[in-house]
Amino acid sequence: MMRFYLLALVCAAVCQSSTAQGTQPDFCSLECPPFQVDLARTTDDYEVRRYQNAKWASTTVTDVSLTTAGSRGFRRLFNYIAGGNDDGVKIDMTVPVLTKIPKETSWWFFRDYTISFLLPQEHWANPPAPTSSDVFIEDMPEMVAYVTWYGGWSNGWNADSNYRAMTEKIRENGDSFDDNFYYTAQYDEPWKMTNRHNEVWVLSNN
Repeated sequence: MMRFYLLALVCAAVCQSSTAQGTQPDFCSLECPPFQVDLARTTDDYEVRRYQNAKWASTTVTDVSLTTAGSRGFRRLFNYIAGGNDDGVKIDMTVPVLTKIPKETSWWFFRDYTISFLLPQEHWANPPAPTSSDVFIEDMPEMVAYVTWYGGWSNGWNADSNYRAMTEKIRENGDSFDDNFYYTAQYDEPWKMTNRHNEVWVLSNN
């Protein structure tokens, strides 16, 4: 995965037009989905964000491991933004790399992970069609998410630990959420050693 992320970041550095500074949080080093924080519902344990609808390039990978599924999905999506589309255009890298993690079952080790890259807003009106049947364009509707964050390198264990800790607090506060899946959001290149930023998103039912 690191080799592909290196290529993506080189492409971003060369190709990407400058994003509007001051409109994104510090952990968004590249274009990322805009959101508003609901201060009335935010607590010391999590932030509540409202995301606008957005276009994403996605792929679904069946695997036993979040880490290996993420690597496989990243390669597919990087090939798409590197020109693997009907227009043959290079598409700027964005953050975060978003992974949808379905609810764990007790009878089956494999899970269908959906890995996604945000499409830059310039492509939302007419997204280049993927040449690979494994990649699809997804229109995610506006959503309200409970968000917590953690450092280090994200993996299945720390993502699940943060998910469980946050959802326990959400329940304690009497709020409801969709427990069929959750998201991890990774913002940093693999070689960044300090101040790494990863998130868990849980969608609100309210």
